[in-house]
Formats: sequence, C-alpha cells, structure tokens
Amino acid sequence: MNVLGLGGLLGHDSNVSLIIDNKIIACAQEERFTRIKHDASFPINAINDCLKIGNINPEDIDVVVFAEKPFENYFTQLFGTSYASSSYIGKKLTSKLHNKETFFEKEAKKVFPNAKLKYSWHHFSHAVAAYYSSDFEEAAFLCVDGKGEYANASIGYIDSKKALITHEIPYANGLGLLYTVISHFLGFPSFGSEYKVMGLAPYGKPIYVDNIKTLYTEYEGGAIKLIKNPGFKPDDIKEHLPWLAERLNLPIRDPKDELKQIHADISASIQAVFEEQILKMANFAKLQFSTENLLFCGGCAQNCVSAGKLRDKKIFKNIFNSPVGGDMGSSLGAALNYQHQTGGVDRSKLDFRGYYLGSSPGRLTISGANDYLVTPQIELFQYMADELANGKIIAWVQDGMELGARALGARSILANPLVPNIQSDMNLKIKFRESFRPFAPAILIEDTNKWFDIDQPSNFMQFTAFLKPELRFQTPTNFDNFKENLIYPRCEIPSVVHVDYSARLQTIAKNDHPKFHQLLEKFKEITGIPILINTSFNVNGQPIIRTADEAWDCFINTDIDLLVIDDKIYRNPFDKTKNEKLQWLKQFEKYSR
Repeated sequence: MNVLGLGGLLGHDSNVSLIIDNKIIACAQEERFTRIKHDASFPINAINDCLKIGNINPEDIDVVVFAEKPFENYFTQLFGTSYASSSYIGKKLTSKLHNKETFFEKEAKKVFPNAKLKYSWHHFSHAVAAYYSSDFEEAAFLCVDGKGEYANASIGYIDSKKALITHEIPYANGLGLLYTVISHFLGFPSFGSEYKVMGLAPYGKPIYVDNIKTLYTEYEGGAIKLIKNPGFKPDDIKEHLPWLAERLNLPIRDPKDELKQIHADISASIQAVFEEQILKMANFAKLQFSTENLLFCGGCAQNCVSAGKLRDKKIFKNIFNSPVGGDMGSSLGAALNYQHQTGGVDRSKLDFRGYYLGSSPGRLTISGANDYLVTPQIELFQYMADELANGKIIAWVQDGMELGARALGARSILANPLVPNIQSDMNLKIKFRESFRPFAPAILIEDTNKWFDIDQPSNFMQFTAFLKPELRFQTPTNFDNFKENLIYPRCEIPSVVHVDYSARLQTIAKNDHPKFHQLLEKFKEITGIPILINTSFNVNGQPIIRTADEAWDCFINTDIDLLVIDDKIYRNPFDKTKNEKLQWLKQFEKYSR
C-alpha cells in the first residue's frame, strides 16, 4: 500500500510524508521549496519531491491521510468549542458544514485521483510519530501544543494495537498560547519565536512568575486557560498586549528596543511557569497509567529545556521527546496513524534513517563556482577537521536533508567551540541574529557522559543537559549588565554551553551519522575535544537550505569560510560588500523579527 501523509491544514508548516509497504520513503516541508518560512500553502512541491524519491506517480497513491481534521477545526474556529461537546443544534449545523471542503482537500482530490482521503486527529499524529520513532513497546503520551482541532493538550496511551486519548484540555488558549503571547510581549512577534525566549531565559531570574500567573486560571492536572483569548493571529495578539502590560505591570518591548535584564527576567519567568505546568501534566499522566514510559510530543515538546527537566525529575522512568515535535513532521504521524489503525505497523520495516528523509542537494550549477573549488592533498575528513581546528567556519551539506527545524549534520554550519567569541561572531556575521542565542554542541555519543550529565541519547537535539561541575570555570555571582553576562567565559567550550551551563545536545552515533561521526573523530584527534558547534545552514528568517545552488547563495552572502557539498570543497570568494549582503538579507526580514 502507498500511503501519503499531508500536514498543514492548521495554517502553517505544510509537509508531506510517503510510506510504501510499511517503509518510510521520504518526508519534506513545503518551505524548503518555496523559500517562505513556515509556508502553509498546499505542498505540491514537497509532494512532487517525495513521489520522485519513491519513483511512483500520483495515480499510484492509495490513501492520503491529513494530519488534522479540517471539519472539526473549522467548527472550532466558528464557535470556539468542540464538536464533541456542542449542542444538538450545533451537531445538526456541522453536518451541513461538513460538505464544505477545504482547499487542501480539493487539491488532494485533483492530484491523487485514485486515493481515499482519511483523517487523523492532530494530537494522534504527533503521538503516533513519537511512538514509532521511539523503542517503547507501550507508553503514555503527553501532547502539548498551540492547538489541535479544539484542544491544546492531550494525555493518552499507545501500544502496537491501540492509541487512545483519555484527557484533553479544550480550547486553544492554553499553555502553548501563553508562551506565544509572552514572546510577542518581549518583542519576538514572528511565528515560532518561542525558542528565542527559551534561549534568553537563562540570563534572567524568574521574579515575575506571580505576575504571569494572573493571566490564567489553572485546572486539574496542570491545565490552564488564559483569562482572555487573543487567538494566534499576530495582529490579534498585538491588540491584546496592552492588557498584558496592565496585568503584569511591565512595559511592552518594541522589537527594535535593546534587550535588557528585565526582558531576560520575564523570559526566565515564563519558562519557569511552563516547566511547572508540564511537570504537573506529567504527574497527572503518571496517575492515569501504570507504564514507566512517557512520550513527550507536540509543538511545545520542542522546548528542550523542559524536556530535560522532565527527564531529570524521573516522574516516568523513561522519557522520549519526539525528534520532530512540532507540525513540520505531522504528516509522518498521520500516515503512520492510519496504518496503526488499519492493521498495525511492521516496526521491523520502519527505518527513520536519522530523520534524513529529504532529497539530496544535487549538483552545483552556479556559473563560476568551480573557480573556487579546493583540491586538498589529504583525505576529506582530515582536511576539514584541520580547517575547523584552525578556526575556519564550514557549511556542511551531505546527502538527504533533515526533517524539521533542527540541522542534524546534513544541512549544517560547523565550527570549533574552542575559538574565543565565536558565538557572538557567528550570530552577528553569519546567522544575522541576536547575539545571546546559544549554539548546539554535536558530540560523539561515546564521549557524552564525560562532558555532560546525561544518561541517554539526544540524537535529535531533544534534550538539554548540564556540563559536569569539574569542567566549569568559576564565575562571578553577579554581573553588572546583560552583555557582561553573555561574554564571560564559563568553560573551555563557552560557545555551546549556556550561562546556566546547559547545552542542547546532539549525540552522534556512528551507525546513525557515519560521516558526521568520522569528522568529529578527526577533530577530536587534533584537539582532544569531541565536540563541534552545529547550527542550521541558513540565516535569520530563511528556511534551511535544500539544494547545492541555495547553499552557494547563502555561503557567499555570509562570512562562512568553506562550503562542503558531498565530497567537493569550495572556498568563499568574499567578494560581496556589506551593503550587498544586507540587501540579500532583506528578503527574509518579515520572518526574522
């Protein structure tokens, strides 16, 4: 059977997954093709790419599964309640509305003339994807996001035979929306900017927790409901901000204003509230099921700091944080959920291939690019490790692209974490983003517990861990200002360790990432350090690059030194003026604030 999953009906991050005879063939996000961040259009480009990888035609698709239920979502948007709890009159009305097809459904029928259209509850799409990418035979799940059809969080149970939701937190104005609203309040209004607040939080103290708690009412099991519901549209949230300022007794930050300690303190406070509620939900889930396993999924599960806290609290013996917690991979969960419901999934055939499920970069076709080709006299990995050890910054493009928002070594920018001030330099001169933003360390899995207090893999940057105390430098107890706190060296590798000594790890296993593992091994032989900075190959507001030509375009408009596409190495001509780079950056401006 040929099953194709489609995600994106909730209004962002359209994506596609193809499964043929129980085997995952390809997954792709539409933004990688259109170059529009979080693109929500019908993913025809991603569809065509997946079909090409699978070597099949649209007519060969048997089933198309949507990663959400458009009818229920539409009803919720109209009436602000769930279909299940609506009145008799409401149910009669929805039977008429059900005939109103969404644009996605109409387009799917055109593209796939022989396919049956099926639907997966959005939170099941998240939970089933997490389940099959874990090694759990059975587990409870905690799914928390902005919203599904009408719920913002769900608790349930899954095994090889069944998946069920036992508790839901209805409406959209829950924990996820609270974090989003505070992100806007802090001057980060672009979609998906919550991770900036998470990164800013360690610079502050949670002194505004009580203020934030006045914004919502709390219910059983950690559930919250905002007193006022602005919805998720940026303009509506903006109109809502003066009410927040009044309740919090704090000023709204304009995106152009300088970041100050107060903003770090607000960030620390919302992060503390978020973690507190997640732990309450997990404790509630533990009371419902006897299992020792928990799947943490949904968009809010991408908050890897809270995932790390959840792991450390040992509420459940085993925690698995979904590799692609947000909607960027919802189509994969939808396709797997359909198979889970209709006869089960043969796990022996499933191969997530490290979530490198996209197409390869192809050939570089830019005229004149070969003039900058480098021909080393030594083996590729040794040469690149030498260059990294010497402080060069390298764009690394290998094989199929990663699924999701995190670069895992297929479309990455790599650098030496030992170089002083490299965090600030890379943020400002390459990523063109806020200087406080931390970078992730990619580390050989066999060396992880020598550096960090973690006893399980974090192959997809799902968890944070803390640098071991013996590797920390002594630091002042107080800093005079925010900048001083940012630049103070805390350890040998400060660029990948946050101010609280935490790090969002990517553990690199040889079987999963052979090329990346080999590069790290060579780097360790030279420096004694089994760690590299790993950040996504893009600039602020730009989707991660997909093709070789896109890689070249980004490469020459930044201060990256070398570009590696499969086995070819290029040096940067550095022939772009500062003004030319700024002009190039403007195309991504509206997605980067």
